[in-house]
Amino acid sequence: MKRILIIEDDPVLCEGLCRAFSTDEWNTVGAHSIAEAKVRITETDPDCLILDCNLPDGNGFDFCRDVMNCRPVPVLFLTVRDSEVDEVAAFQAGAYDYMKKPFSLMVLKERVRRLLLTGSGGNPLASYVSGRYEFHFDTLDFRVDGQTVILSASEARLLSVLVKNDGRVVSRTLLIEALWDCGEDFVSENTLSVTVKRLRAKLGGNPVRTVYGLGYVWKGEER
Repeated sequence: MKRILIIEDDPVLCEGLCRAFSTDEWNTVGAHSIAEAKVRITETDPDCLILDCNLPDGNGFDFCRDVMNCRPVPVLFLTVRDSEVDEVAAFQAGAYDYMKKPFSLMVLKERVRRLLLTGSGGNPLASYVSGRYEFHFDTLDFRVDGQTVILSASEARLLSVLVKNDGRVVSRTLLIEALWDCGEDFVSENTLSVTVKRLRAKLGGNPVRTVYGLGYVWKGEER
């Protein structure tokens, strides 16, 4: 079971998030201050932190930096601070993701799910080699049956998310977030469908399967 620590000084919001994130797969605890968070980290050894910037006994940026120096763990900032300066400061402190209030609970859950599935906050996968497929995301070298395939940035980003979750269904919401991450100006359900269609055509076979009503799953070799 994955452990999530929510650090939020608003007790009502903190309690609500803890209830929303407590499932058969996730065990969630809350903290209202940095001091309390330090105790909870020692007690629970969390797999992911949801962290506010503004806390009564310090700021989340410094706390995030301290956590990363001791034990790297995926951190998602959830905050009302919406300036680019604050967002950059969060990533410089070691954050893996940044989400602004007000927020969609559904999108927040998908972002946390991504952090917990990958264990790396969505950082690019270096390489994937299996059967017909040889993908090197760090050098943007993609081969199918030994032949080079040219992928766009959005296609490569989707492929990275899919192969990292080999055999697991990846929701359409999470994949749309991935397209935003790679700099797409406008992303819609249709944008995702078109990108998946192009990716399938370039890879051949049937590696990207549709799971109707849920999303897509990477199956690698056709089975």
